[in-house]
Order: sequence, then C-alpha cells, then structure tokens
Amino acid sequence: MAYCTVSDVRVLTGVSEAMLNDDEVEALIAFSDQQINDDLGVQSEPAPTRIRHLSALLTAIKIYTRPDFRQGFHVGEVIVTEANVEEALNRWMRDVNRIYAFYGCSVQETPLAFKVA
Repeated sequence: MAYCTVSDVRVLTGVSEAMLNDDEVEALIAFSDQQINDDLGVQSEPAPTRIRHLSALLTAIKIYTRPDFRQGFHVGEVIVTEANVEEALNRWMRDVNRIYAFYGCSVQETPLAFKVA
C-alpha cells in the first residue's frame, strides 16, 4: 500500500487530473515510496503521518521538476509561474530535509537543479 494518496499530492501541487492523470501520479508515488524504503527502511502500516507527508513531498517534487511543469503552468484561472515553482520546490526540499533529519538521515544529493537556501 502506498504511503500517501493521489489526493495528498494534488493538495500540495494543485495539479489537476486533466494535467496529470491518477495513474501517472500513482507511478510517481511508487518511486517516492521506494526511495523512502531504500533510505529509511520499510515503514509500518499505517504509515506515520511524517512518512505520508514525506511521500507526498517527494512526489510533488518529482512532478514540479518535470519539464512540462518546471517552467510554470495554469490551473484553471490560476497561473503558477516559474518563480512559484522554484519557491515550492525549495520549501518542499526543506521539509524533506527536516523529515529525514528526524529519522537521523540527511539528503546528500538532490535530483533537483537548484540548491536549497
């Protein structure tokens, strides 16, 4: 069972199903969950709230670093600029680092093309 839901990820990203279907989000969640298992070990069920949030954060980062979202996008009437994307990525990465630190780990390298302040 996945640590987070598609809905959890959509709340963070604001990305609609028309922009990225549920199957695509679920595939990214699976990658994020495997990353958590590799880094922190398999988590108990139900997953602790921190792990659920970590899974959603890692998945949101994977979505926002896709080329079709990285430069900004529209969600209905709302415009998400490239600057908004970068701010979200930095905020999410800080949260990821905080959660990893809680478990006694650190994120040595990020797959992102930016540095966390």
